[in-house]
Amino acid sequence: MAAQVLKRGQAIVWVPPRSVGERRFASEAVLLAMLPAAVSEQVGGAASAAGHPVTVFGSSSAARFVRVSLDALPALKQVTLVFDARDVNLLRVALPPLSPARAQQALPNLVEDLLLQDAQACAFAIGPRESDTPLRLVAAIDRNWLEFVVGAFERRGIRVQAAWPAQLALPLGAGQLALACLHDGLALRMQQHEGIGWSAGGDDEARVEAIACALDAAGADSPESAIPDVRRRVAVFVEDGSWQAPVLKAAARADVEVDLRALAFPVAAPVDLLSARSGSAARRWLADVDWRAWRVPAAAAAACVVVALLGLNLHWALLSQESDRLRASIEQRYRDAFPGTQVVVDPMLQMQRQVSSLRARAGQAGPDDFVPLLARFSQALGGQAIDALASVEFREGRLRVRFQPGFFEGRSARDGLARTGQQFGLSVRFDADREPTAAVSLLR
Repeated sequence: MAAQVLKRGQAIVWVPPRSVGERRFASEAVLLAMLPAAVSEQVGGAASAAGHPVTVFGSSSAARFVRVSLDALPALKQVTLVFDARDVNLLRVALPPLSPARAQQALPNLVEDLLLQDAQACAFAIGPRESDTPLRLVAAIDRNWLEFVVGAFERRGIRVQAAWPAQLALPLGAGQLALACLHDGLALRMQQHEGIGWSAGGDDEARVEAIACALDAAGADSPESAIPDVRRRVAVFVEDGSWQAPVLKAAARADVEVDLRALAFPVAAPVDLLSARSGSAARRWLADVDWRAWRVPAAAAAACVVVALLGLNLHWALLSQESDRLRASIEQRYRDAFPGTQVVVDPMLQMQRQVSSLRARAGQAGPDDFVPLLARFSQALGGQAIDALASVEFREGRLRVRFQPGFFEGRSARDGLARTGQQFGLSVRFDADREPTAAVSLLR
């Protein structure tokens, strides 16, 4: 991507500052995208907020910048993001000899005194080690803003192949400083691993003051400042023609020679902000989900759940009332049949006991008495009834029978007896596979 060639489906996008992007990222033209010339002509929209053309001073014919919104971007396969210099803080930290994962965990505690923002809310990308020093370059950016921007492209099926700080993506010539003027802000690169960014404002006077201060601050540390009669030279990359007059006026005030150019292809920065993304892909996917788009479906689903719960509770209440009515009706019938009963706990069971007692007093046998039950079981046994039974025990309306050896030992014979017993209204259950005993009772 740094080889100044853009293929179809590729783009370089300079991301606006967070103060602007959070409110207008998707729908308004706040992205500065470098696209292949053929694609940019189809997109159109190559004007800044002030109405100046974005492509100025003889930009490359192979690619040009257009100012578009995220929704207006053409179909892309991959993109390189350049984050605004004001959103990325470059630090130099002495890291202990730790693994990359351990170093990421330790960084918030190591840099909390160097940041105004809560270090736990930041993502840190670790860069190369400074020459001849134990210090490492560390780029700090707000984690939510990084995930918001990268996730916005990934949700559209665009692979983000790199994310660079703007101050470290400027081409740095020999003996020169690099200054970029875009998004009403400045990005200044003083050395290979050193750069800063700050706001410049929208009017010419504010821009002149900001650029002059930047050139003065950068020139104080430049090697040329120590050599008499040598004018400092700065390569200035501008977004559009509205920056030309403020740059020249500020250069004259700071006594600096400027080389005014169009916004150039970014060079590969020594630190990639994508390495600061932590967590698994699933966690990042959840973090990237635009939950605002799901508010209406979520509200509808919640309403459906509430309605379903209300319906279930209402149905349960109706069934409960019906159960109470049936129980009261059964109890009333029992009391009508046996008016002398004082306490009714289980009207069905008490009714069965009373009927059995009345039948016994009348000298009649019930279906679950010994003789009728044994007669039915004999019919189920058929011709084997005389020889198959070894003993019979009757208790509480059930027969407990023991079979002679050699009868009903196989599973198929036992299953056949159980099916035959069901035809006669009996339940036949053997105790175990090898036990010759079974319980026989009426089917309820």
